Amino acid sequence: MCYIKGMKEIGYTKRKREMHPSPVFTDKLIRESMETAPSLARELLLNVALEKKPVTDLVGCLTYYTKAHLQELAEDHAVKIPSSIRKAGLVEKLADYMVGHFSHLLPYMPAANLEFLLLFKDQAAIKLDIDALQFSDISHVQNFGFLHLFKTKDSFTVVLPHELLPELKVLSEESFWKKVELHQRLDAYAVALSNLYGVLDIDQFAIVWNQFEIENLTPAMIQDELVELAKVQYYWWFDDELIVSSYFKTEEEVELFLENVKQVSYYGPSREELMKYFKTPYDDQSPAVSAMMEFLSGYRLPDGEQIENLMDEISDACIVGDEMQDVFELLNEYGLLFTGTEEITRFTELFSQLNESCRKWELRGHLPTVLKKS
Repeated sequence: MCYIKGMKEIGYTKRKREMHPSPVFTDKLIRESMETAPSLARELLLNVALEKKPVTDLVGCLTYYTKAHLQELAEDHAVKIPSSIRKAGLVEKLADYMVGHFSHLLPYMPAANLEFLLLFKDQAAIKLDIDALQFSDISHVQNFGFLHLFKTKDSFTVVLPHELLPELKVLSEESFWKKVELHQRLDAYAVALSNLYGVLDIDQFAIVWNQFEIENLTPAMIQDELVELAKVQYYWWFDDELIVSSYFKTEEEVELFLENVKQVSYYGPSREELMKYFKTPYDDQSPAVSAMMEFLSGYRLPDGEQIENLMDEISDACIVGDEMQDVFELLNEYGLLFTGTEEITRFTELFSQLNESCRKWELRGHLPTVLKKS
């Protein structure tokens, strides 16, 4: 499915290729995006750690998990498992698949995870002080069941099952790391552009990529890589030549969204905007966002809810074009209740300002004020 056809007829002008001495998304920027606060990182590690005796074989590790968790893991790996299968059969089938596909998925994992795997080499288990392990070290390889974390008193034992150890030999190859670096940048573009557009076609991805990056990639080349990247990444998914924000959960939601997209050319982001939208789907430094945050900070939310999370959801409402009534229902869900008409009026004013300053997914990344003038 291609939505870039006929762009000349609707006023599209090809943007000039801008060559830069370095990629838009540097390794430093990508690593920073994976960092979490120490308290949150500790909580995440403890949540995934098994308080059991460490074992070093894959079947043994998988057996420690519940059947429900194993079924979710099978779904992540796109392994079709009959619902009636017993746990032992599920473990065996899943383990066989994971051993066979570990080497294929390795170059699509984050570089931080892969560097951590260098610690293993000839040993299937390593012991680390609790404070010596970061969640970003193991995030993806642990989530996909290749790495297993065991908590023992004041330390962690991290296990890479011995069946997978032989595949680590590729980590010594320079060509492997070049692939990893390219895949990280492709993923960063997918995150940034899906944050900007919600849904975009592969042709638009190629246009933006080739404007800034030294590698001149065709849509077909990009698609081959995104299909594999989508198997191990979280913030977007790929379907029928479309890169889709994880805001959308089903193909039906995407189809409904596309029916309402205005048939205009995509907004062409700058280098700086790509980096900005890599972090959030909205400009968190805009005056409208600052004004809304200042207003919301005067309220205390119940149940430990954070104002920042509410701000994210309000901005999402602007981006996807929700009605004001939907936004007030959102405030009710967060337990934020206004005490008078003045507060309601002020919030409505601030939301209108925010709404006008947000790039809309249904406008293919354009500001509503810009399209009104055209």
